[in-house]
Amino acid sequence: MENKIKLSPKKIVNKQFQIDSKGYNANEVDYFLDVVVADYENFAAMLNRAYDEIDTLQKTVSKLKAQVQSYENMQKAESAKNIESQMESNVDLLKRLSQLEKEVYSKKSE
Repeated sequence: MENKIKLSPKKIVNKQFQIDSKGYNANEVDYFLDVVVADYENFAAMLNRAYDEIDTLQKTVSKLKAQVQSYENMQKAESAKNIESQMESNVDLLKRLSQLEKEVYSKKSE
């Protein structure tokens, strides 16, 4: 299925029909074509608005993805800082525990 539009409002208006002795009523054809042209113009306008909205939404999605990435990077950095801080705290606790054990063993040996 091809997505190419074959008609335009201008092509519809300029379409010439051959009239036979038993042909269509020209006024009816003109009226119908006027209705078709009006609908076609409305569809074209709706399609343009839809494309504009898609473009706007794609730009918004890109901005939001960038923000999410930024927040994820900030969260990773904060998490790394917390881990580093926790490790320093653990090292301090181990040193303190070691010092207390030395004191307890030294008192036992006395």
